[in-house]
Amino acid sequence: MKFKEFMNALDGEIKNVYLLSGAETFFIDKAREKILSRLGVDKATELITFDCDAKPVLSEILSAIDSSPFFAARNVVLVKNATFFSAEKKIERLENILRDMQPTNYVIFTARTADKRRRLYKIISQVGAILEAEPLRPWEIDDWLNDKLASLGKIMRGEARRHFNERLGILPEISLWYLENELDKVALNVEGSEITAADLRKNMLAPPEVSNFALTDAVDEKKFRKAIYLLKQQARVPAKIPLVIALLVNHVRRLLRAKYFMAQGITGRRLGEPLEMNPYIAQKVGETAKSYSEKILEEVFIELAAADFKLKTGRAGVEILERVLIKLCKR
Repeated sequence: MKFKEFMNALDGEIKNVYLLSGAETFFIDKAREKILSRLGVDKATELITFDCDAKPVLSEILSAIDSSPFFAARNVVLVKNATFFSAEKKIERLENILRDMQPTNYVIFTARTADKRRRLYKIISQVGAILEAEPLRPWEIDDWLNDKLASLGKIMRGEARRHFNERLGILPEISLWYLENELDKVALNVEGSEITAADLRKNMLAPPEVSNFALTDAVDEKKFRKAIYLLKQQARVPAKIPLVIALLVNHVRRLLRAKYFMAQGITGRRLGEPLEMNPYIAQKVGETAKSYSEKILEEVFIELAAADFKLKTGRAGVEILERVLIKLCKR
């Protein structure tokens, strides 16, 4: 199950076995805490925890899962970073225990990856519940954002939504812990119920990948003086230059891909899926791509690769990037 469906299911009957698997730790942490809350577990005294990164003895884990409670109403075991769901070795005793769990016993497994073909995975899907905690992409963020704003008692409209999506639009993946913390910070500094674009600019720290967003905006708007100024500002810290190059490469690649898909008849918000972006931002990228020729973009893509090599080997200075920006702006 995906996160929202899984969390809703926890409002009903509690299962004896859970597997929380995937790379998005935000979803795993939130699901784990809700399960423990529904069970009413005192984590300090009633929860037995094993972390497989510390290589605990397997027999001790199995014994804890299968033991009857002595001084409590239930026996709750948390097995973190379990490798049982991707390893080749079969663990028949664990399979047998999970098939016939004592009604007073509960176990929560967390795993970075889980092979759906394994018998152990299939057993848990039959007797318990499984969370698929995969990272959200920028175009999938709206539902999560709506739920988060509702929990804060806040709303975000028009320009603020666009600004928020633009901050995330260039990210290949999103850290939900980052967003949660930043939105909590914004909400604390906003007195009314509405979060505006100005509130976001003032209170929300941009992640490193978004910090140069103004540079690509300047290029797309053909404001070469502004683009050169922003480049020189970043060049004051030499370590930022590789990030600038990466940003420009990703931007050019995205424009090329947008032109390709538009040639196939995919336009507007429908570009969101093939470009793997929020549909609103994908639509903006598509409109921007129309102002570039494919020839210019292909040439700049090659020039950026050469600039990256020359800058890293000390064969050129930041002026090599200035020429690239001017070429893009004067297209």
